[in-house]
Amino acid sequence: MKRCFILLLLIIVLQSNVAAQDNYHSNNFAAVDSFVLTVKYENDIVKLANDLTLPFPEDLCKVRAIFKWITNNIAFDYRFVNRGKEIVRPDCDGQDDCPSLWIRWENDYLRRILKTKKAVAEGYAKLFKKLCDLCYVQAETIPGYARTKPYQVGNNMGLNHYWNAVLIDTSWFYVDATWAAGYCPEDEETGVLLRFVKEYKDYYWLQPFDKFSRNHYPQTGKWVERPGITKEQFFNRPHYFSIEVLENLVDESPRTGVLKIKKGDTIHFKFSYTKDIKLLQVNSNIFRNPSLWTTITVKRKTKTVRDTWAEKKQVYIPFKKEGDIYQFEYIVKENSLYYLELVFDYKPAIRYRVRVEN
Repeated sequence: MKRCFILLLLIIVLQSNVAAQDNYHSNNFAAVDSFVLTVKYENDIVKLANDLTLPFPEDLCKVRAIFKWITNNIAFDYRFVNRGKEIVRPDCDGQDDCPSLWIRWENDYLRRILKTKKAVAEGYAKLFKKLCDLCYVQAETIPGYARTKPYQVGNNMGLNHYWNAVLIDTSWFYVDATWAAGYCPEDEETGVLLRFVKEYKDYYWLQPFDKFSRNHYPQTGKWVERPGITKEQFFNRPHYFSIEVLENLVDESPRTGVLKIKKGDTIHFKFSYTKDIKLLQVNSNIFRNPSLWTTITVKRKTKTVRDTWAEKKQVYIPFKKEGDIYQFEYIVKENSLYYLELVFDYKPAIRYRVRVEN
């Protein structure tokens, strides 16, 4: 397909032009994405790989077909996580046949995923790599750290996620089929995952390291590109609340999410955001803008309405805008300030952890 060849050339150029990345995201793969919907798994993973990729001679389109098939067909196994289970692996250290045991185990593991259409992150990543291997595209499975919660800013964490790197032409790009496939809402009190919601997110398809490392960091230095960031810098990055923020935020200052300041200091915020922001607010542990929406019951039906009391309590931050660049200042008035949360048009966007030093 000529379109894929053109896209491949674009990706090489775009390595040095991150702002233009949208040129090779979902709108450019309509034909591939439509074709993938017709492909069914017929109890043969080799046949599945061939069915998905034979129509496309270019690696870029092969990888897209594999990625979209997985995100379309595999659901996150939230029940497995809720039960606190772990994947049972071969225990064969020191045995001569250990490599063959691992190969058989992985083949069985992938067959179970394809049969049940459920997986956890490691399963998504292993399935992506296996399908790429079968069509001779170089891909790797990456264990590492993934941040999902505001409280994780500035805190160390253990290994908790898997994703992939894939080689397109001569450049490595990153994909996360797990997070691209959808999400699982949690019970706020217990943290139990309630269900899997299928909702494709193209942000986790074919990203360079600088964007991917906003919430992903590899276990080993092999995958940390230069110039990269250290593990400590990753743990100290701000928290980004939504895909909308990740897609539109090009750069921000401060870059660190842990702000070490003194009472009376002025924090200078500056960021580039491609989507127009009309109203900007700041929430903190000292003051939060009340939610604009409340629920009422009308004729035994629950209805969400605008809260007129909350409207009067909103506090807005004056800012300067030049093109896509936004700037404003925040003066630290309390020693007990622990976090700052930037809110764009009533939606939480970025959170910083604050350490007020004496």
